[in-house]
Amino acid sequence: MLEFCRLDLSYKEVYELYYEQCSQKSADISFINLWGWDKKYQTELSFADGLCWLRFKNNTEYVYGPPLGKWEDKDWKNIFSNNFSSKQKFIRIPELLCKSISQAYNNELITTSDRDNWEYLYKISDLISLQGEVYRNQRKLSNQFIKNNQYQISSISEQNISQIKMFQQKWLNQPEIISKLADFDYENEAINKILDNWNIFQDKIFGYYISIDNQIISYSIGEKQDQEQIIIHFEKALYDVRGAYPAINRLTLQNFSDYKYVNREQDLGLIGLRKAKEEYAPIGFVKKYDLILP
Repeated sequence: MLEFCRLDLSYKEVYELYYEQCSQKSADISFINLWGWDKKYQTELSFADGLCWLRFKNNTEYVYGPPLGKWEDKDWKNIFSNNFSSKQKFIRIPELLCKSISQAYNNELITTSDRDNWEYLYKISDLISLQGEVYRNQRKLSNQFIKNNQYQISSISEQNISQIKMFQQKWLNQPEIISKLADFDYENEAINKILDNWNIFQDKIFGYYISIDNQIISYSIGEKQDQEQIIIHFEKALYDVRGAYPAINRLTLQNFSDYKYVNREQDLGLIGLRKAKEEYAPIGFVKKYDLILP
């Protein structure tokens, strides 16, 4: 059986080596994301069969995530039978990995699409130009913001972390948020944890914020996933500043015009969030599935 240990910063480099080998990378299991959200998921790792295995604490039980590493040419049936009992459930398995495992079991696995956790993929050039009828609303709002405000966009650095943290608290205190504040506890914890350790992730992490009259009105935090793709992990703006959300999205991506794609993560089944993500016309998804071993 596998022996697990808690995820911490000492595993950063080795974890990222396994993550880079995955032929389909999901944003929610990047090291930065898992480490930031550790209070919620209590992620544990195990290393065996040339793979990095994940499991998460769910109350008093554990659930297992996708193994990281080179998925090709693995004897999945033998690997699973040596390490897990029958009927074991795995969650958020990327589509390519799910297909590979299913083929090894001659499609005897029980697989269920986890639509709420599909991650949205977009062409960066599309979200910068916002050309065409499909982007009419986003183009209008971002153009109005740019035209009507004397704004400044700046990069997040260790020197202005305290300002970003103050704005994050201001964002939480908005009427639209404060009535459902408990829903944002873990996210707020993750944001502040990452901000407090910004220097540790300088090779991958990035962030930008927009200010008007020296007051921050929005920010974005993401990471460079590989040479072609970036991830946006967090994006916050004041609701009473018209066009602030489309503006921070567009102006952040202008700094990554040499990249091809952006992963803007999942909608978690939230109707408003799904509508907003679909309005940006995704070119595809990192589809994910739950599976149960026979």
